[in-house]
Amino acid sequence: MRPLLLLALLTACGQHIAEPWDRDRTGGVRTIRVTTRGDRGTRERPLPFSNDGVNLTVSVAVFDLYDQPLTSFDGSLTLTVAPGQLTAVAAPGTIGNVIRLRGGRADDVVVRIARSYGEARLWAEDTGYLPVDPRRSPAPACSDGRDNDGDGFSDFPGDVGCEAPNDDEERGGSFAVGTSEAIFFATPLLADVQGRAANSPLVDQRVTVTGRTELTPAPEGDNAHRLVVIQTDNTGFYVTDIDDRSCEGAPCFNSMYSFNFRTPDGMRPCDLLSVLTGSVAEFVSSTQLAQPGFQVGVLWRADDPAVGRCLIPEATPLAPATVRDPALMERFESGLVRVTDVALPTMIGPLLAPQGIPMEGATNCDLNGDGRIVFAGNAEGNCVNACAADPTCSEWSAWARYGQVSVALPVAMGEGVARVAITPRAVSPRFDPLHPVGMRATVTGTLRQVGPNWIVQPRCEQDLVIDGDGQTVRPTHESCLHERSIGEE
Repeated sequence: MRPLLLLALLTACGQHIAEPWDRDRTGGVRTIRVTTRGDRGTRERPLPFSNDGVNLTVSVAVFDLYDQPLTSFDGSLTLTVAPGQLTAVAAPGTIGNVIRLRGGRADDVVVRIARSYGEARLWAEDTGYLPVDPRRSPAPACSDGRDNDGDGFSDFPGDVGCEAPNDDEERGGSFAVGTSEAIFFATPLLADVQGRAANSPLVDQRVTVTGRTELTPAPEGDNAHRLVVIQTDNTGFYVTDIDDRSCEGAPCFNSMYSFNFRTPDGMRPCDLLSVLTGSVAEFVSSTQLAQPGFQVGVLWRADDPAVGRCLIPEATPLAPATVRDPALMERFESGLVRVTDVALPTMIGPLLAPQGIPMEGATNCDLNGDGRIVFAGNAEGNCVNACAADPTCSEWSAWARYGQVSVALPVAMGEGVARVAITPRAVSPRFDPLHPVGMRATVTGTLRQVGPNWIVQPRCEQDLVIDGDGQTVRPTHESCLHERSIGEE
């Protein structure tokens, strides 16, 4: 009998022909159905974005090739949620986020979903992973030294069907996947993305923040806040949520830098964004959005009465006590700040610090001349630390490479040193740290963090007010604005 005729006859009789890729699969699962009970929100009334999470009750069932309940299946399925994280899964036989099915079902599984946003779904996958106690006797199948499934390989990681040493099933799963109904969550605020802490809880996730395009403040509980562009530069842009009141009714953790590789097209300071999206990253201690996307909802023009005044907030003054407290400084990262009446360095110079000790005209701590400072408790690191402890000193290589100088805030007798760095070279080619026109300055700009160091980056030369330079106009929220080009109108 010809092979094709035999295949046709077997198919007509309802017989399933095992394909080669089925031979190392267990359970015969072809379909997984995931259903949930509880408040799933709606597109119009989504559940709030939450770091603590919300609970839902889940039922999972598996089916065979013919869409019949697979009651012989007593294996495990792996639960995940996207976007978001499962912070708890509670059901008999559960280990982590791996649930055990009996008779092809698992009911009343309680899951806690945290940090989800937009349209999320629960996923159940048959990976063939059957976790057990690794100390069990007898040992789990994937660490017992035997070829349990007869495929010529044994144990983790030699057998491809073993997901971990505590896997009690050497054969792989069907890799069938099922998803739940949509679960709707509100998009996060900028403060949620920042995490109201030094590190974001959403690192390596791509998030979307929704902006309000009405000029009036957002109503209480509305997650669409006004997102105003406060500065653009040649690698990206800074955005502030001016409706945030996260810290005892005051704004905090409400600004973010988006690294765009270049100046963003069609965006200017004072614009309101309707959408801001990007991948959350921690870069040299700074929370940023990488590979950002954005939509400008309101184009600001100085002579347009319909959009009113520029909504960039006034700069937050930094007190010495705040500067000395890294946790407080985190609240203002990437926001517009001001340091007042700071002392410019008097000990600064290009010569190498003799024996690694900074001195007048010799504060260069790049002792081996390789263009970088190593801080691992060596002579260069000790040199930089010695300079940082002296409020009159500024390490020279920071100026040579990055245009930065360290300045000291005025403090009362007995108070500790309070210092930040500023970047005057970026906005004022006239600035010379060796021959300043005055010894005190007031500097406005966006606050950046690089490692343990805090840097105030002026937006333009008007943000840099040095005693004796003749500038009498103090910068405001409407300083350093530039008009749109004809092509952007």
